[in-house]
Amino acid sequence: MSKCFKLENSKYCPQFNGHYVLKRGSIKNTADFDNTLKKYFENKDSYKKFLTDKFDCNSEQLPDFRYRNSFICNNYVVIPFTNNGNLCSDEISQDKNANKIPYCYLSCMVAVDSIEEIIINNNYGCSQKKIKSNFNALKTSCQTDEIKTDKCLRGTEEELKYCGYSNEFDKKSYCEHRKDITDSCCNDGYVIPDPIYSNENSSSSNISTILFILTVIVSTILTIIYYIYRHKKNPRLKYQKQRDNEYNSTKLQYNEEEKSSLSVNSSDNNLFYVFHEYIPKINDEIQLNVGDIVKIKEIFDDGWAYGTNISTDCEGALPLACCTEYRTCISSMVSFSVPVRPVSHRESSLITTN
Repeated sequence: MSKCFKLENSKYCPQFNGHYVLKRGSIKNTADFDNTLKKYFENKDSYKKFLTDKFDCNSEQLPDFRYRNSFICNNYVVIPFTNNGNLCSDEISQDKNANKIPYCYLSCMVAVDSIEEIIINNNYGCSQKKIKSNFNALKTSCQTDEIKTDKCLRGTEEELKYCGYSNEFDKKSYCEHRKDITDSCCNDGYVIPDPIYSNENSSSSNISTILFILTVIVSTILTIIYYIYRHKKNPRLKYQKQRDNEYNSTKLQYNEEEKSSLSVNSSDNNLFYVFHEYIPKINDEIQLNVGDIVKIKEIFDDGWAYGTNISTDCEGALPLACCTEYRTCISSMVSFSVPVRPVSHRESSLITTN
């Protein structure tokens, strides 16, 4: 007996028709699938049901989150902590018309980040217990074999038209509150991309991608060389991290001979995208995984920074050589996983504990 069914003529997730879905619980066929998702799609406020089901949010003022429709569909097509391609491999191998196009990782993570902004806001009354138990599962549904394919699904046509939302009002609100971040969907000349991203869309796109990657490689190598030189020539900064138990905030005290650090203002674009993995060497450093988003609080003149890995909720020292400025525009779909030389080894922790 087959353990998977083929999604066909889905009312709520037509972009995922042709995918094989694992049978579980009350979901045995397409009709069951649509019936389960109906509560999230039947009216304009149905998205609130998704947030209340997952995180017990209790506010009627819950805002919508980006790429909501395609994200919810993917969340039910792809089982968290598993790979549907392996679970349904027998059915897929026997069906030459099976839909093997995954949901784009970047679209998925934009939705996850948008959800996180909502659920961590105390005004919406979301359960901290539910956030801890369910939020990571949402992120694992973004982990696909996209890197092995030439195509991926960006989202619905409506989502791509309105910066990930379903209407012009939410798009305008998004663009108005993020004027400091360049997102091409907010520009007057924005051209709505095809829902299916393909590496074969145009030769000019490929050339632009290659040139960008080469630029990243060259700039990264030069940056590492420069910081190694500065590290050898200048004394390393030392600082003490003190926690305010009431607000769980961090205050840094600096102790140096000549050099100073750069504080990043909240108005600056202080979000960075991790394009190279970094494994901590000493106890004050945090791990960086390709695709993580980090929020920088302080930048030091030796190539290191202090900040928070938003993807893992860890805080500490991190090498800037592994990061690049975060861009929210998904239309380019450029991969940043470029191999670079390892960052220089730090001899001792920058954190002094009393």
